Amino acid sequence: MINFLLPDKASDEVRAEQIRLVYHQGVTIQFLGLLTALISVAMFWKVSSHTTLLIWLTFMILLSVIRIIETVTFNKKVITDYLIIKKWGYAYVLGTFLSGIIWGGLAFLFETSWPAPYQVILFVIYTGITAGAFNTNTPFFIAFPAFYLPPVLCLIFVMLRQTSEGFAELTGLFIIYIVLMYVSAIRFHNRLANSLKLRFKNEQLANQLSESNRLLAELADRDELTKLDNRRSMDKYLSNEWNRHQRNQQPLSLLFIDIDYFKQFNDTYGHEGGDQCLVKVSQILQNNVRRSVDMAARFGGEEFAVILPETGEKEAINVAEKIRNELATYKIPHESSAISPYLTLSIGVATMVPESKNHAGLIRVMADDALYKAKKEGRNRIVTGIMT
Repeated sequence: MINFLLPDKASDEVRAEQIRLVYHQGVTIQFLGLLTALISVAMFWKVSSHTTLLIWLTFMILLSVIRIIETVTFNKKVITDYLIIKKWGYAYVLGTFLSGIIWGGLAFLFETSWPAPYQVILFVIYTGITAGAFNTNTPFFIAFPAFYLPPVLCLIFVMLRQTSEGFAELTGLFIIYIVLMYVSAIRFHNRLANSLKLRFKNEQLANQLSESNRLLAELADRDELTKLDNRRSMDKYLSNEWNRHQRNQQPLSLLFIDIDYFKQFNDTYGHEGGDQCLVKVSQILQNNVRRSVDMAARFGGEEFAVILPETGEKEAINVAEKIRNELATYKIPHESSAISPYLTLSIGVATMVPESKNHAGLIRVMADDALYKAKKEGRNRIVTGIMT
């Protein structure tokens, strides 16, 4: 039974969003509350003390201004720390409680000598502000009873002290109304909390799906062993860069790189040794491909490529020399090589200023021919391609 009268427990994430919701509509609610207070003063001006009404209205205006400033300040901030948001939640509840006390004071103006319409107006005001609190404060549930209990209890107290016929029955009906509002508020709050919980869960799943898709896309474009771009990624990038260079008429360079006698290296040192060799060469390529627009890729077993946008032949040859020289410094043994006791590379260099779109295959053929010549002429060298 007790659990039925209490809101469901919520996570910190949901609770923080509940606090944001009540603050989000706070300014509008404060202005409406002020408007209701002004109407109430105007309604009871003929039947109550003017001084008492003005004092009551002054307190209402002061508190409303403070709460408006508080609400505007919160809404301007971007707060992610739950402990800080929690403190703002307590401040909101305190504000609603003080507002409820001020509204409760209105009940003590009641006198049985009032004409019947004014008595009805008082009840209408109290049921109205309770209904308004239902919509505005229920998202952060504790703010709802904090606001409506003070005026409700004050009105019940005043009504029970009346000796005239019908007040006891009227008070009983009002209590039933208040209980129904409380129960409805609990249900509304719990449904909203569940909706927020589902929303956050869906957002989390969406983020996980997005991250999974990103990782899959990255895996589709990456060589698993060397972590370089793979052939699929290289082809796509080379095509895009070819078309871009065709528009701006800048030179585009492509290096095709082959590890000399790699099959023999694998036979001598095993596949694990071969894999280590491939990883080392890929690291050397990454060390010498420093610009964000450059790309190093593995597009075959022991075959690599380097795309150098807006790079002339001289600069491309310089990059190729740096790659060969860095590999030479490591002196990786290669007993099965026919040309050197250490691991070596053959590199074909192609440089073109594209003349027509969608013909990136031309520079590929040129780089491939240059690599073929480098291998045919004895390997361990750089050969530049010639357009035929």
